[in-house]
Amino acid sequence: MVKRYADAELHQMQAFYNEHGVVRLPGLIEPEWVDRILASIDEAALLADQPQPPDRDLSIGRADGRMTIRYMWRNVPTVREFLLRPDLAEPIARIVGTKSLRFWFDLTFIHSGSSTGEAGAGTPWHHDIGAFTFKGDQLPSLWMAMTPSDAQRSRLEFISGSHKTVPGFYRTPDNVAPADGSGDGFLEVPDFDAMVAAGTEKLITWDCAPGDAIIIHPYTVHGARGNTAGDKHGRRVAITTRWLGDDVRFLPTYWGKSQKAVGIAKSGIAMGGRPQGEYFPLVWGERG
Repeated sequence: MVKRYADAELHQMQAFYNEHGVVRLPGLIEPEWVDRILASIDEAALLADQPQPPDRDLSIGRADGRMTIRYMWRNVPTVREFLLRPDLAEPIARIVGTKSLRFWFDLTFIHSGSSTGEAGAGTPWHHDIGAFTFKGDQLPSLWMAMTPSDAQRSRLEFISGSHKTVPGFYRTPDNVAPADGSGDGFLEVPDFDAMVAAGTEKLITWDCAPGDAIIIHPYTVHGARGNTAGDKHGRRVAITTRWLGDDVRFLPTYWGKSQKAVGIAKSGIAMGGRPQGEYFPLVWGERG
């Protein structure tokens, strides 16, 4: 189901991750499971125009040329079975240096061409930590390619080493600055495209085949261009998963919004507390 890397490979991946804030895991997922997960994603996408029952955690969002699906692990058995496997969590834990790893949630991106035939909606430069309900350095994302991802099909791009240089939380794409000009503590995202062109920042990117994966540090700045490949055969499908290591604590950016997130209020986690309960299952390591 999941590729097992030699200790030497994991040490090399860990060193690269520590330096750049991101690392690729080639061939992590076996083809059989790529096919099964992709089929589950396609089934979930069919629910986009149907009313969702109140007890269903799965949610779907849309933009022109892009669809997102959240929390399949709560409602789709095949996805749950795969994501809660210890052999999937182990290489993540060893690379980020945590003794235990809990699962948080999944977020699937389906990028296709827009309805006008132009590039579909991409993902602007951002880092994840500012929007996260939890905070910590051992809070990685595992991005897994279900279809090919390349220059035409919305491959991920990263600003090398940005996990070590960002002086705070960047404003997330959906977080609008106060209209009155007052500060809210967020930093405006710089023009990273211009900085890369000027040579002051270094870009890292990989073409990925189905089954390849990428581990992303929560502070690493990243984004994706809109899909220019067009039709269904050129779509880019990837599932991103969030994981919680030893140093992670409940420190929400917005308290009210955090209480509406799946599982937070039901779990009864105190401010500054560790994730716990059925919504944050321990997948690898021992309970601390």
